[in-house]
Amino acid sequence: TLPIEEAAAGCHNVEELESQSEHGRSRVTVRYKRGTDMDFARLELSEQLGAVRRNLPAQANQPYIRPYVPEEMRTEEFFAVSLISPLSMNELRDRAETWLLPRFLAIPGVADAELRGGARPLVRVLLDLEMMERYNLTADGIYNRLDALDAIVPAGAVRQSGRELTVSVQDDVTLEMLAATVLTNVAGQPLTLGQVAVVKPDFEDISYYSRINGENVITLNVTKRSGQNSIAVSRRLRAELPEIEASAPFPVTFEVDQDEGEELQDKLEELVIRSFVILALLFVMLAIALKRARLTGIVIFSIVLAIVICLSLFYFFGVSVNFITISGLTVCFGMLLDNSILVLDAIHRRLSGRNGGRDSRQALIRGTREVAFPIMA
Repeated sequence: TLPIEEAAAGCHNVEELESQSEHGRSRVTVRYKRGTDMDFARLELSEQLGAVRRNLPAQANQPYIRPYVPEEMRTEEFFAVSLISPLSMNELRDRAETWLLPRFLAIPGVADAELRGGARPLVRVLLDLEMMERYNLTADGIYNRLDALDAIVPAGAVRQSGRELTVSVQDDVTLEMLAATVLTNVAGQPLTLGQVAVVKPDFEDISYYSRINGENVITLNVTKRSGQNSIAVSRRLRAELPEIEASAPFPVTFEVDQDEGEELQDKLEELVIRSFVILALLFVMLAIALKRARLTGIVIFSIVLAIVICLSLFYFFGVSVNFITISGLTVCFGMLLDNSILVLDAIHRRLSGRNGGRDSRQALIRGTREVAFPIMA
């Protein structure tokens, strides 16, 4: 992992690097400073990795980048949907990566989409040891020759609006190009890879299978962008599912396994119903205690008005409604209720001795002033 660590260390705003190696796999975790533009950081990291591919061991696969959420900030999966199809696991994953993933990533509010199940496609090169010994070839030499085909060549920079954009080019590699790759010259004749090896498309080994009613299943996990409204993103995803399923060029059906947005919407609806029930019970209890329905109506109206004002400010300032903000509003409304009861109790005691309410205005002013300081404290 040393070449990858050195490449990642050269990126901007990198705060911490951590590597972990185990049998058959290595992982390098790159942590960036708060406020870093992650889209630009991912492009920069991809460019740095492209320059060190030749320095990796011959047995290592090409590195790939995937978003990572720290464990202390990790929550349940936001949206997970099963892709059910009669196609084979590998073919289903290959077509889903080619056709489905771009459709999901194009939905507003979606940050990333990841497939689980099946195997990624690859190209297998089966070397003929007898031919290699005849022409004095080695596996490392053949690997280095093939790795050169995957090089990313710098093509200069473009300066626009005070920004400098680095441009790189990379040629597409096909099976025919691999088979026609010249390894060496023998007696003035080129020796190609196809003469000493069999080049064929294949897939990685599958570690597990998942089936529903005899059909193969892979899972698509969707991650929403930070700061996006969970309910809105969930609604967009559910609205796009029928259209994507109908226009798919291969047989596939969707089955939603996890939808955090729908669960949050159900909890919010339940919270609204409970709030109305509590307000109704509160109105009855205060009316019985104060024996004045009009004063009780003022308390309830002040709470409803505060809720409307808070939600309006949330909307205009783009503040998302989540469990943290709801908890804060609950505490604030509780304090508002207590303070309203204190003020009304002080006013009620002054009005209870008045005849016909001739001094009601003075009772309101003096009663409010009496408890103003304790409320503010």
